Amino acid sequence: MRASNIELLRIISMILIIMHHFSVHGCFPFTPDLTFNKVFLQVFALGGKAGVVAFVMITGYFMVSSSFKLHKFAKLVGQIWFYSIAMLGVAMGLGLDTVTSRNMMLALLPIGAMSWFGQNFLVLYLLTPIINRVLRWLQHKYYVMLLVVSTVIWFLIPTALNLWPNVPHTTFGFKHIFSFVIFYSMGAYIKLYGSHITKKIGIIFSAIGFVGAFLGDILVDVLAMTNPVYMKQILKQIFYFTQNDYGFFQLLLGIGLFIIFLKAKITYRPWINVVASTTFGIYLLHDNKLFLHYMWDNALATYQYYDSLVLPLYAIFVVALIFVVGMTVDYVRLAFIEKPVMKAITPSLERIQSRVEKVLPL
Repeated sequence: MRASNIELLRIISMILIIMHHFSVHGCFPFTPDLTFNKVFLQVFALGGKAGVVAFVMITGYFMVSSSFKLHKFAKLVGQIWFYSIAMLGVAMGLGLDTVTSRNMMLALLPIGAMSWFGQNFLVLYLLTPIINRVLRWLQHKYYVMLLVVSTVIWFLIPTALNLWPNVPHTTFGFKHIFSFVIFYSMGAYIKLYGSHITKKIGIIFSAIGFVGAFLGDILVDVLAMTNPVYMKQILKQIFYFTQNDYGFFQLLLGIGLFIIFLKAKITYRPWINVVASTTFGIYLLHDNKLFLHYMWDNALATYQYYDSLVLPLYAIFVVALIFVVGMTVDYVRLAFIEKPVMKAITPSLERIQSRVEKVLPL
């Protein structure tokens, strides 16, 4: 049984991700003016991408010392497919205009097309046998060089350059799967070489990441009030330091949170591990392409609270509601669908894997 420190991080990461989605998917009518609610929404969104970093680092930390399991891959595909079909059914029942023939076809395929996170996580898991072999083969100095160069090219430079409208923008071919491989490799590095890393380092990384992102948000707000170009791009730039996938400060915050929880002394708590087992399902349920805009704009009508004094309370309520509903749905799915199905097919999948490994070791 896994210690509950990392499992608690899964829960915290998912809460941060939902908080982020509340702010960035809510279609709030942002203006260049500096208001309390505007800054609140920026801060509320601050940890979302860091939550993604930490979530994937957890996978790298555990997977680098284990092997690819066909039945676990089948479990992952089944979970992603379940939510893809279920949310298609919900969208069809509501008569949403997102239900096009193309989206229906994509939703019915077990490839996670309705969730960027689910799809990239699926691809990452498929690549783990190759990634693990490469990471274990690399000499330590080249492993460090890989992480440093990747961080500079895909996170630090784009964060510095792309803030300014008049500077040529570049992401050096950045793709989600690239970032997932880097996050995975960082978690794996800590498992293989990070015994000397202390909780203090995690606190420093987290502090720099949080303060850097917060001050960056304030900088964007100031520019929005003084720079005509920024005034026109306020909706695009307001979450610059918290929404961009290549955000350098989000990366630091995610790494810091991972180290802090890794070094935390939290013994096994069954309830933490049970709740943590539903977090991926919570993501797939609430961030489905077919349903997310309807949920935020119509069902929850978050944008209507932009000028309201109760916005902070409503934001907390919505995050809690989504987490509890998603947790409940996934717990039921685990108990009544996944466990019976996997019990029936796992022996066959293990036999298939044993035959495959005679030819191609995984």
